[in-house]
Amino acid sequence: MPVTFKVLPEANLVLSWFRGDVSTAQHIAAFQAYTADPLFDGMQHVLIDMSDCTLESSYFDDMLRLAYQMKNYYTVRDLSSKTSVYAPGDVAYGMSRMYQSITEGNSPWAFGVFRTRKEAMGFADIQTGSAQEAHVTAIWEG
Repeated sequence: MPVTFKVLPEANLVLSWFRGDVSTAQHIAAFQAYTADPLFDGMQHVLIDMSDCTLESSYFDDMLRLAYQMKNYYTVRDLSSKTSVYAPGDVAYGMSRMYQSITEGNSPWAFGVFRTRKEAMGFADIQTGSAQEAHVTAIWEG
């Protein structure tokens, strides 16, 4: 599966991995799946790892549709939650920044795109050097 996730209530986080070609439909299905997870809480931050994601060539064309279709998802997230995207590659970073720009003003929570894991975790309120950082990093690295 190109999108997998793990809900980490003890870290107030949903950690999600995008791998290979990810379509808009798969992107939406992943968000629907983790919001249906019994461990999901709308106050949890979301950390998306796009380091191994190439995105489909049609992803650019689907960006506006994705932002529109995600509006229902906005209602299950708390205003204090954040979405942090780790996208070290140029294409994933650029596409994520484009999505951030499109949703700005429509999304009720903070959305950040970062090239380093430390920045992405920091934006999701995971303190550098903390036990929480060690725990999330261990799960992230599998």
